[in-house]
Order: sequence, then C-alpha cells, then structure tokens
Amino acid sequence: MGEKEKICVKCKKPVEVNRKLYEVFEKMHWLCFHFEYEHEGDPDRPCNDPGCIWWQLEVYKKKLENMGLDPKEVLEQAIKERWK
Repeated sequence: MGEKEKICVKCKKPVEVNRKLYEVFEKMHWLCFHFEYEHEGDPDRPCNDPGCIWWQLEVYKKKLENMGLDPKEVLEQAIKERWK
C-alpha cells in the first residue's frame, strides 16, 4: 500500500515535489509556506529572500535585458515552442 497523500494545509492541494519536507514546511508546499511565513510585503512583488520565486524571476528578467533580449518576447517564444 502506498504512502498516505500529503495535503497542503494552506491551499488544500497534494504536496508532491517536496514531500520529504512536508513537516518542515508546516504541512504546506514550499511556496505556500514562503508566502505564509517568510515573504515580506505585497505577495505579488519580490521580497529580499533569494529563494522567493518573484525575486528569481526578476533576476532572470534583468539578465535577459542585459543580454539584449526582451523578456516578454522570450516568454512568448517559449509558449509557442511548448505548444508545438
């Protein structure tokens, strides 16, 4: 018989990727835990935590711009390639 499904207490969805850290993250997904306990300020803006997904996206955006690429165009191309 398989291991009991682990459900996030915040969003009520199954925890799959970080199952081994379920108890560490207070029975939540890492992202739910981050927004509940660690993220400062508006949840739609990056915080100062380098693990924050918004912070990381800003880093990637700035790196693309520094390389002379338009981040929106890069995403549009990725979407087109994803759905080929």
